Amino acid sequence: MRFNGWAALRGYTFLVYAFVYLPIMLMGLFSLNSSDLIAFPLTGFTLDWYDQILHDSRIFTGLLTTMSVAFPVTLITTVFGSMAALALTRHKFKGKFAFLALLVLPFFVPKLIFAIAQVTFLNDIGVGKGLYTVWISQALIILPFVTVIIASVLFRVDKKLEEAAGDLGATPWQTFRLVTLPLMKNGILAGSFISFVLSNAEYTVSFFTSGRAQPLSVLVASDFRFHLSPSLNALAMLIVFFNILVVVISEWLRRRGVQPE
Repeated sequence: MRFNGWAALRGYTFLVYAFVYLPIMLMGLFSLNSSDLIAFPLTGFTLDWYDQILHDSRIFTGLLTTMSVAFPVTLITTVFGSMAALALTRHKFKGKFAFLALLVLPFFVPKLIFAIAQVTFLNDIGVGKGLYTVWISQALIILPFVTVIIASVLFRVDKKLEEAAGDLGATPWQTFRLVTLPLMKNGILAGSFISFVLSNAEYTVSFFTSGRAQPLSVLVASDFRFHLSPSLNALAMLIVFFNILVVVISEWLRRRGVQPE
């Protein structure tokens, strides 16, 4: 009976992973197929679809727009995420639970509802769509992730080190600059990398708030609706590999920041 339970669990796990990764593997397979039809049987091996994407000026413009969003969003979420993590892990104050609840609330609101609410609110106060509206909207939904990552590092930092600095005469600013900040820097770097990846992959909020300047995710979705080309598979695989690389680097940095107990 126990064996059957483990076998069922393994089968369920296999199906979940297959459901998640099999479409991505097929996408990678068709990105190397010489036919412009995304269907079996495969007709041959080619890298022409990757060459087309790398020389497509429209895609390059979308990529620049994506970077114009991702870097400011990363800066905003890293700064405010670090401040929120410090407040949650290093200070006691009234309303701390309410502060945490409001911080993570955008995570639980469906993105479609959140995006429509943002557009309505910005329109009511007379703010037109543009890159800055994408910065604000994306920062609000990414901030909880960055805060949790940095807080997870701060929770593992021994507070006695900061107390010892204070006992030796260091001011609160000196303690932060010379003790706390170096110990939390890997968490900050990991959080910033995750913020960058999430901003690149964001579609729903970007679609509603971007206006004329469209990020790459919006361009790809638009092309996918009207013309399904193997070059989109090539572009998707390039984005997947880039995001995997960024996530691996961020996790490596986060683990370096965790002090052994």
